[in-house]
Order: sequence, then C-alpha cells, then structure tokens
Amino acid sequence: MSPLADVPLRAWLPYFLGVSAAWGSSFLFIEVALRSFAPAQVALGRLLFGAAVLMAMVLAMRRLPRLTWRSVLALGLVGAFLSGIPLILIPLAQQHITSILASLLNATTPLWTALFVALLIPTERVSRAQLVGLVLGAFGIAILVGAWQVDDFPALGVAFMLGATACYGIGSTLSRVLLNRVQESPVVLSATQISLSVLIVAPFALGAPAPGDGAVALDSWSMWALIALGVTGTSFAYVWFWKIVRTAGATTAASVTYVVPVVATVLGVLVLGEKLHWYEPVGAAVVLTGVWLAQRKPRPRPEVMQELKGSPA
Repeated sequence: MSPLADVPLRAWLPYFLGVSAAWGSSFLFIEVALRSFAPAQVALGRLLFGAAVLMAMVLAMRRLPRLTWRSVLALGLVGAFLSGIPLILIPLAQQHITSILASLLNATTPLWTALFVALLIPTERVSRAQLVGLVLGAFGIAILVGAWQVDDFPALGVAFMLGATACYGIGSTLSRVLLNRVQESPVVLSATQISLSVLIVAPFALGAPAPGDGAVALDSWSMWALIALGVTGTSFAYVWFWKIVRTAGATTAASVTYVVPVVATVLGVLVLGEKLHWYEPVGAAVVLTGVWLAQRKPRPRPEVMQELKGSPA
C-alpha cells in the first residue's frame, strides 16, 4: 500500500463522505422509523432492504460465491454480533435516549474492539498507550452520559447502547479470528452476513407489536426512513467502507468513527430538534481521544525490526 499522500483524494474521499453520511444519518432514520415500527421490526426491515441490495450486487457480478459451510457458519456467528443483536439494541436504546447520545455512544465501538482483541487474541498484547486509551475512554463515557445526574440518568438506554457497541467489538474480533482466511469479495461476504442476520432477527420482529395501531402507509415517513436505513446504512455503506480500506488503508477507514457522530449530531439538532448538552461533546472528545490511543499499534522493538530486515520476504 502506497502512502496516503500518494493516493488521490478522488480515489477514496467520495466513499469516505458516503459512509460518514450513511452511518451518521442512520440514527435519524431509526428515530423516524420508531414512530411506526417496534425496535426489532426496524432491525428486520433494514436488514431485508440491505440484503436485497447486496444480493442484487452479487448477481450483477455474475460470479457464484465460493463459500464452504464452515465459512457460512462463521459468517452467521459474526453476523449475530455485527448485524443481528446490535440492530435490535440500538432502536431499543433510542426509545430512551436521543439520537445524538446514541451516535456519540456508538463511537465507543473501537474501545470494545481493543478490549476483546486483548482478551480473545493472546498473540496481540495490549500496549501501554492502548491501556491508557481504554481507561480514558471509560472516563469519557461517564462524562458523555452525565453519570452524575442520578435522578435523570437514562440507565436503560445507555445500557442498551453500550450492549450494542460491545457486540460490535465481539463481532469485529471474531471476524479477525474466523474470517481471516476466507477468500471472497467484500460484497459477497456482506451479502451473506446480512442475509443470515435476517434469519436471526426475524423471530424477534415477527412477534413484536408495532407502536400505535400498527397501520403503516407505504408512503409514510417511517417506511421511507426504513428503506433509506437499509439501502444506505446496511448495504452501500459496507461496500464503500471496504473500498476505502483497499484504496487508502484501514487507518483512514477507521477515521470514519470520528465523523459519524458529527453528522448524527447536526441532524439530531437541525431535523429532530434535539438538545445538545454541554457535557456530551466534552465526553465525546474524551472518548474519541481514548479511541485514538486504543487503536495505536505498538512499534516493534529495534531487535525485532533487525530480524525482519534479515528475513526472506
């Protein structure tokens, strides 16, 4: 991979902006969809629309996927934590907290990933900077949610949201363990994962009563929000994200974490009329600083570098 300075902006910036907009607006779409659908129904709806788009992409490639049953089972397990359980927990959380707070808490995902990588992958040791990042991130979460406001503390919503981000951390770690040798295109992997997640979420959604009388017109804002949620945040965004990884590198792709809360906050204030408390951006800044530290990789020792230089490629 050539340095980022050698990669033209037009090769990755449109995808970066697309992913930021898609994932940043997803909290707005969830808030609107919840007016007519139960949380599990929001999850199932976005998965169905997302799977339809991704499957259409696979068909357009005109190449049959080559996945073993073991790979499919691995994708199902990873999908349960990346695109199954969290997609139910996030709408559940947004029934108790604002879309702004949900998006800011969503930025804690890399902290959970660093934690579970340290716990589940023994070969990857936690550096001192990463440990400081995890502690700083936990302190930032306390500021972000206003933990000192005992009477007004939205405990249930915060618990659901942190449960969702913890699932993301587990899913990301499992993907590194179970899918590192799967040779398939990101489109095929995403389509398979999302389709399997439909099967996981469907039993919860089919038995869930919709808010109100349950009557939803096809042209209602809730339905359009659900369609937008599936088509953008649950299909195209996955493909765009992998294009950034391949073009500009994983570090650039991971920096989407810093932009998504900004997009969600602007939409929450301007479109939904939500109030931004002073401690939320302060806590978010502390959390994102912890995320930056937690994502840093320790430099190899000089003697290790010398051994690598003398080793065959």
